[in-house]
Amino acid sequence: MTPDALGSLAAEAILVTRHLTRDSLFKGLCSTALCRPGVLGTSGVESAFQVKALCEALRPDCVIGIDALAAAEPDSLCRCVQITDAGIAPGSGIGNNREALNAGFLGVPFLAVGVPTVIDASLFSDLPSLSSLFVTPRDIDTSVHALGRLVGYAVNLALNPTLGLEEMDYLLN
Repeated sequence: MTPDALGSLAAEAILVTRHLTRDSLFKGLCSTALCRPGVLGTSGVESAFQVKALCEALRPDCVIGIDALAAAEPDSLCRCVQITDAGIAPGSGIGNNREALNAGFLGVPFLAVGVPTVIDASLFSDLPSLSSLFVTPRDIDTSVHALGRLVGYAVNLALNPTLGLEEMDYLLN
């Protein structure tokens, strides 16, 4: 579903370098691995447990989680980026609580990056029929693709501050 594709689209724009950093040509890059756990309905495994297993195997310095969020205010839909070290609970914005991803659960520092892409329809009306609906902007496809690229590039720049945009484009394409 497009509003929930932020993490996957951001992952397409993140440089994966763990397999390259031993080579002298890439020594200046941060060693980065990537995991796209998807949703419970397609894998049968909670995202948090997939990430925790990888943390135990790879022993990363930190984990950055990227996810779509539910907005509390219409003006923040696809217009703000939220960053926190408090963790993230996939699905909690729409009442579908799952195991939280945070430093305590994963055993490594965790940074959550999120963008609100949906909002509870009941915030706009007192009609009981709207209480189970979430709405999204009309241009959600364009917005989520642009936001995914923005977040992915921001992660790359944070991890590899010596890279320029042209170099990043070259390495990603």
